[in-house]
Amino acid sequence: MSIPSPYEPGHRRSVVPRVAVVAPYWDFWEPTVGPELRTRRERLLGTVADRMGELGAEVVWQGLVDHADQGTSMGAEAASVGPDAVLVVQTMAVPPSYVQAMLEHLPQPVVIWAIQDSTTISPDFDASQITSLGATVGTPMLTNLLHRTSRPFELVVSSTDDPTAGEAVADRLRAGAVAHRLRGARLARVGRPMDGYVCVDADDDDLHRALGMQVVHISPQEVKDRYQAVGDDEIAAARQEVDRHFAVGDSPPQENLARTLRLAVAMETLDRDNSIAAGAINCHVPEIRFGDDPGLTPCFGLGCETTRGIPWSCTGDVLTAVAMLVAKGLSGAALYHEVEAIDFETGEVAIANSGEHDLGWTAEGQAPGFEPNPWFAHDPRTSFRAHFELPAGPASLVGFTHQPDHPSGFGLVVAEGEITGRELPWNPTAGGVFRFTTSPVTEAWTRWASAGVNHHSAIAPGHLAQPVASVARFAGVECVVV
Repeated sequence: MSIPSPYEPGHRRSVVPRVAVVAPYWDFWEPTVGPELRTRRERLLGTVADRMGELGAEVVWQGLVDHADQGTSMGAEAASVGPDAVLVVQTMAVPPSYVQAMLEHLPQPVVIWAIQDSTTISPDFDASQITSLGATVGTPMLTNLLHRTSRPFELVVSSTDDPTAGEAVADRLRAGAVAHRLRGARLARVGRPMDGYVCVDADDDDLHRALGMQVVHISPQEVKDRYQAVGDDEIAAARQEVDRHFAVGDSPPQENLARTLRLAVAMETLDRDNSIAAGAINCHVPEIRFGDDPGLTPCFGLGCETTRGIPWSCTGDVLTAVAMLVAKGLSGAALYHEVEAIDFETGEVAIANSGEHDLGWTAEGQAPGFEPNPWFAHDPRTSFRAHFELPAGPASLVGFTHQPDHPSGFGLVVAEGEITGRELPWNPTAGGVFRFTTSPVTEAWTRWASAGVNHHSAIAPGHLAQPVASVARFAGVECVVV
């Protein structure tokens, strides 16, 4: 999939899971059901693969496995195309060793779809139907093995006529893909967190042990060097995109605008050249904000990269960078933010930040503002920032934090709610008003803070409790649902 322009509103880019789909089969039952049994199972496998494609997954391999030796060869074949997750379409009783042999080559997350080819038990229920409707027999044969080997899996059960089951399966495959991509993901750290901000920090080795992430240390000087290497033609191209898609204020300070765009291009080259998946930066250092060049904050550039699909956090917050990566992968948009204040009368909280954004969460037809950032108006130079109100609809807060009582040492925290649509016209950056929908605001926020999150988190469109819990299960970390 092509990477969208970071300047164009409306690009919501969630992870596209690459999926291997396998259906276990046993010819032992053909004398009971008839020779059409295999044909029907092959047809169902194709229908499932097509449905996953319609729901945003990329099926990179599919097959019917009917003995252990074949499972071994199929596992190697499927592994060679690099799936993010494995979907097992379980419809009948089959020796679990067939799929087990395949999964030995595929350490990726496993989703099992137990599909029954009927919505009812008919009056003429006989041996043939016991066999052909045997999803509830074959599935525990496999889940028993996965359970005893401590291999995490997600399970969906439905009839073939259930119109919503495919979406549930696709959601779990996307969660599996997000968890799979965390392992080996390159997480950039530009400098160290702000002095005293121990709440946002995590040890590199601990992150690697828990999630397999590769932490890439990048000096603030490299950001400055990349900034200075950006050509005038690149700045002009970025300016044209901003003029096309943003509501640019009257007579903007041209030098500060050019520096803002130059810094955004520098962040793009940094991500591209280092194959970065997410990042955390502390820009409040002499090489970036407090120097002559660039001499301003990169908030707009962080938002451009987040829009592009490479989420960034500020103040060196590596914990929230992980939360952003999960939220962005699941929903296609993630805003780095703080819960700024509570309205005890309405049960709402204010959402804002210091200038970051994700244009994937703009309303249709919305032209975000592009103006000097009020947070840094007293600096010698003030960078520009995107400004828009989050559109009303379901939303979730997602955090990542230390969980010392869990074997991994870490955990995800998620709270569902809604963006209410209430506007705060003087909110200085991208943001909005959020309401917890699980419990009253004082109870919900108390549970949120008590779960160990720091003062930053990701907010994303949609209700994500189930997907985040799936990511945590696949990734082997704790999950707290508020």
